[in-house]
Amino acid sequence: MRKIGVTLLVAAFSFLSFAPAALAQDWSESELQEMYMEYLNDEGLDDAFIDSDGDIQFTYNDYNFFVEVNEDDNEFFRVVMFGFWPIESQTEAVQVAFACDEVNRQMKVAKANTVDDSVWISCELFLGRPDHFKAVFWRCMNSIESGFDTFIEEM
Repeated sequence: MRKIGVTLLVAAFSFLSFAPAALAQDWSESELQEMYMEYLNDEGLDDAFIDSDGDIQFTYNDYNFFVEVNEDDNEFFRVVMFGFWPIESQTEAVQVAFACDEVNRQMKVAKANTVDDSVWISCELFLGRPDHFKAVFWRCMNSIESGFDTFIEEM
């Protein structure tokens, strides 16, 4: 009797450990694109479009953003304000690095970095399901805006 109880306990624990993975749904690129586009349009960001990388670009407060579409990692969500500060010299690049460091130190989920010769700020999170982004989208946007404000203050 005791051996059966232990076996059942191990089996139940094993099932529960893998249940989230078994219940996870893989979303295709087109399903993710459609979901993001619909949400952004419903939120009044109706200039959204699918860019050449398959990501969803949109404008908010006169700045360019994109939501990364990543069908290989459905639980990863990333929204990015991109290319808002061009780096025009080596001297400025040093100042930009310090400003990005300050953003990364102060913000909870916003990350500032350079891509080519410009500055990007992103909000990157892991979510249980791709559609869970809806509950945190505006908080991500606020985090990016706070990071932007910090960056500008440092420059």
